[in-house]
Amino acid sequence: MKKIKKGLFLLTLTLLSFVSYAQNTFDLRLNELLPNNTGNIVDDYGAHSSWIEIYNPTYGTVNIGGCYVTDDINNPKKYRIPQGDVSTNIPPHQYLLIWADGIDYHGPLYTNFKLSADGGYLALYSNDGKTLIEQVKYPPLAANVSYAKNDNEEWKESDTITPRLQNKLYELESAAEKLGKRDPFGAVISVTAMTVVFSVLILLFLCFKQLAKFHIKTSRKKAAEAQGIDIDLVEHAGEETGDIYAAIALALKLYQDDIHDIEDMVITIEREDKIYSPWNSKIQSLRQTPEIRKRNK
Repeated sequence: MKKIKKGLFLLTLTLLSFVSYAQNTFDLRLNELLPNNTGNIVDDYGAHSSWIEIYNPTYGTVNIGGCYVTDDINNPKKYRIPQGDVSTNIPPHQYLLIWADGIDYHGPLYTNFKLSADGGYLALYSNDGKTLIEQVKYPPLAANVSYAKNDNEEWKESDTITPRLQNKLYELESAAEKLGKRDPFGAVISVTAMTVVFSVLILLFLCFKQLAKFHIKTSRKKAAEAQGIDIDLVEHAGEETGDIYAAIALALKLYQDDIHDIEDMVITIEREDKIYSPWNSKIQSLRQTPEIRKRNK
């Protein structure tokens, strides 16, 4: 009974490992290929061989050993990637290069066929040699021009070759370069800079102004409390009207000119309202009543 349970346990582990392996290998993707390599990276033997890039999009390491790579649609098992080699492990979200130099005895990552620069077919099969993982037909490509996937999983020709890296099918522009195209004379940058500077200066002015008012108010309050003065008088100090200041200025002027009043001889002049005015007399009238004279007959 114990042997049967032990056998079932081992069988379950084997099946689970196989399922996990199969699911992981099915997630692998062909990502980029370079058939005509004349000036790109070299292989372990210093040769500019054509290469195939495979991407692992999963969150676990995938061993591609045992899978098949082929350039013949009628022969899925043309090249089998050897098992038991650490170089066939693809870490999560990483890339693996397989050299298509036609010399398979160079190592586990060297195929027995070469990619054709005149266009062709490439496929990746699982370890059973029947289940297709992914395939692609590529057009004739010039020297050092790769065939790669973009962000939408579409295959495109690319002059920017990125072995073991994320594909870049467009030229990256910095923010400064984009702004330079939109604003060649720098007017936007100048206006923006001046706006920022003046805005900061205005903000600082308002902040310091409020801080000064608060400091003055606090100082007056402390001084009034120390001298026992009513705080309301201190708070409203300096709010006198303009005529008061004018009177004070005139008094100071007269004092300096020694034309001030004598304190014990103060004369007060008041306006007297009169009902009668000599200007209302008929005598002062500019017009006189005309006399009527009779003519003698």
